[in-house]
Amino acid sequence: MPQGFKPQPTKIDKLVEQAVRHAQKRNPKALDQIFDNLPVKMNKRVLDGAVAVLTQDIDTLAWLCGYFAGEINSASDNDKPNQPIILISKLLIKYKMQPFVDFMPYVGCRISILDVDKFEALPAKVQEVVQAGFHAIEMTDEEMKRMNDALMEEW
Repeated sequence: MPQGFKPQPTKIDKLVEQAVRHAQKRNPKALDQIFDNLPVKMNKRVLDGAVAVLTQDIDTLAWLCGYFAGEINSASDNDKPNQPIILISKLLIKYKMQPFVDFMPYVGCRISILDVDKFEALPAKVQEVVQAGFHAIEMTDEEMKRMNDALMEEW
């Protein structure tokens, strides 16, 4: 490529940039406009890109988890203190668990721990806080995959 020329951003790049900006501004309706109108595979690519950009911004990343779990549906939800998914997500992220990789927020204000070994390596107090905040159930990898696939189909 000749010096001085930059490749044009792709549609995914532009959507990732928009999603990051909307998450930083805590704008759920604008995120709905992005994620409600894309095919599942593009949604995943945009989400993965946004999470990668936000890796160092724990507050926004935890807020995004709350958004995907249905805790944040409108701008007025941003004013509610102590939202469990956001608080638990922030705690897990601070302990180096990656959202959408090690744990997954789901609609209905749920979190699924995907990397059980990583979770069990957390300090006991952190595990207790997470388990106290949610009804814990164990699933086989196959059951988890079926549930994840079903949720992705709905999304």
